[in-house]
Amino acid sequence: MDLLLSILQRLELPKALAFAAVCTSWCSAATAAGIPCSRRPWLVSWGNFLEQREFQMKSETKWVPAAATCKFRHLLDVDKVYNVNFPKGCFVACCGASHGWLFLVNDLSNLVLFNPFNSCMIPLPPITDFSCVRTVYDSGGNLEHYLFMGDIVYHANYLGTWFYQKAVLSCSPSNGGDYIAMIIHRDSDWLSFVRAGESKWQTASMLDVSKPDRYTDCIPQWEVLQCDIARKSG
Repeated sequence: MDLLLSILQRLELPKALAFAAVCTSWCSAATAAGIPCSRRPWLVSWGNFLEQREFQMKSETKWVPAAATCKFRHLLDVDKVYNVNFPKGCFVACCGASHGWLFLVNDLSNLVLFNPFNSCMIPLPPITDFSCVRTVYDSGGNLEHYLFMGDIVYHANYLGTWFYQKAVLSCSPSNGGDYIAMIIHRDSDWLSFVRAGESKWQTASMLDVSKPDRYTDCIPQWEVLQCDIARKSG
């Protein structure tokens, strides 16, 4: 048992959870080490990563996203910290968590679904599906930057840091779930969705930008996504 506990102390969260699923004795060791169940609520923080991102962006140099490490804390033992490493380029920002999956913004400002407990990743359709975003390529055919609303230039890895305000799932994608992903985006005035297996975002609704109404939340309920609208202050 002492050897198993010593091994557990060196494992990151996904590997520790996999360790607990191997057999009864390993599960007992994981329980003794305080490894909680993945299905219970977790707190996720990435404050250090955000500070580094903002510092590099303010330095007016082109920011190249590195591999990110986030801290996970279980609500029953918030003093215990588990580190989870994310693949390089897949974590520029996070705009939602739903059914155990995170909505991450990658270095092209596209959304990906990421399960931090088993490292499974599902790419969602690109940001260029939306008519307000256009890609500009250099002479070699490489992506140079995005044009937002026709004339506003954004680096490919920066546009997504503010473009998505909220994202939810109707159900878990695990085990082939027939999920719907819905996002509030642009300036909280567009509502779009994509179903499992589809390759294009579909815009469900667009609010009049000249009026103060904005989408504030979308909530999964019985595999149907409902959305709330509020008036923008100021």
